[in-house]
Amino acid sequence: MQELFVPGIMLMILIGIAFVTGRLAEATHERALRRDEQLLPNQSLSTEDHVPEDIVLRDSRMVTGKVVIGEDRFRNLLARLRIFVGGRLGAHEATITRAKREAMLRMRTDAKGASHITGIRMTTAQLGRGMVEMMISGTALYTDKRPSGGFPSALPDDGINISHKNLLVEFASASAAFLFICWGIYAASGFAVEWATRQISIEDEIAIWSELEGDYITERRSNDQRSLPERYILDLINSIPKSALGPAAAYDFEVVIIPDDTPNAAALPGGLILVHTGMLELVDTENELLSILGHEIGHYNGRDHLEGLGRQAVGIALSAMMFQADAVLTTWIAGWPKMLADLDYSRSQELDADKWGLDIVMAKYGHATDVATTFSKLAMMQGDESMLDYLGTHPHPIDRVRRLNKMVTDRNLPLGEPIPLQTAFDRYVDALEGQSIIYDEYEAPEGSE
Repeated sequence: MQELFVPGIMLMILIGIAFVTGRLAEATHERALRRDEQLLPNQSLSTEDHVPEDIVLRDSRMVTGKVVIGEDRFRNLLARLRIFVGGRLGAHEATITRAKREAMLRMRTDAKGASHITGIRMTTAQLGRGMVEMMISGTALYTDKRPSGGFPSALPDDGINISHKNLLVEFASASAAFLFICWGIYAASGFAVEWATRQISIEDEIAIWSELEGDYITERRSNDQRSLPERYILDLINSIPKSALGPAAAYDFEVVIIPDDTPNAAALPGGLILVHTGMLELVDTENELLSILGHEIGHYNGRDHLEGLGRQAVGIALSAMMFQADAVLTTWIAGWPKMLADLDYSRSQELDADKWGLDIVMAKYGHATDVATTFSKLAMMQGDESMLDYLGTHPHPIDRVRRLNKMVTDRNLPLGEPIPLQTAFDRYVDALEGQSIIYDEYEAPEGSE
């Protein structure tokens, strides 16, 4: 049920935001139309081509009003649904009406000073993707009768059909509005995703994810199918006291080592933990390794792995719905508000997971030695802090070292002797000597010497 319920919530949020933003833009345009129409003088408008007999014609010229109006996404969606089921396209009609009023306003402004406009003709073109072009033309007659009423001096003198706004200024203002709207969408969807993931039980999560990764989640690999380092890491996780695991104790964990030089590890739904060979090369003690594994277990307790997937799904759905596959620049711009909306959220997730890593190391060894050592190494690899770190979804490693060390100090946690990773692994292999194991492919974790 959740696999239908959660995407449905996301879709309704996106549709709701499209409705609100579209109505706000429409109301703004409506107010501008009413304001400018009140400024227009009283002019005689006719579709007839002849000159009225009761006037003295002094001059005449052709006047035009042109406008291109973009239809908001909600109206566009509603029109598509109406085309599918049949019926009156009321969503398009409102846009056409506003385009007609705007074009008429521009034509009459172009004919400022004329008492009559005759031979009025109207042309409409659908440019695609909800854009409508409207052009109205006519002949302005300048006669012995001056138009009365309105406030024509407040209207533009010329170039009414051409925007005089600097293109760079227009790009900046449109991009700012676009970024703000996207940020609101991602921020709002983030709260919805967080709520939705809390409704998915661990049992349901495992059932759903087993459909995607059945080889690892449902069928479970046997020890013969795992490498010795994978068996060692899995047994290390299983040796953690259940009381220290929190809600994650309900998972039946699986470990897969990925041949990747990047020092990283990841928690996937269903209890599947990925460990890069680059991380095994970086850590020197079992304490360091368990701190990293405890950090990943902390993500399970925070439901971060599901929330991350949910936010990613929202981003993909939004891009597909709003920007289309070929709008590369628009999609790139849309990525910025998503990143900014996720920054503080992701950082808080990482810091909470670090605390779980500390608690798990304490529960296993009774001391907090090496709980921050790996992050110190990562800090040396990454370099000093910079302004770019504020755009990262993870805190700078040195900041995490400070926070972990402060937690150790504030809680007055003891320090002890760490266990070298090579020693711990050798002990594990020695304990398996009595079992039927093929050692031909035996490999210790790289860098654990």
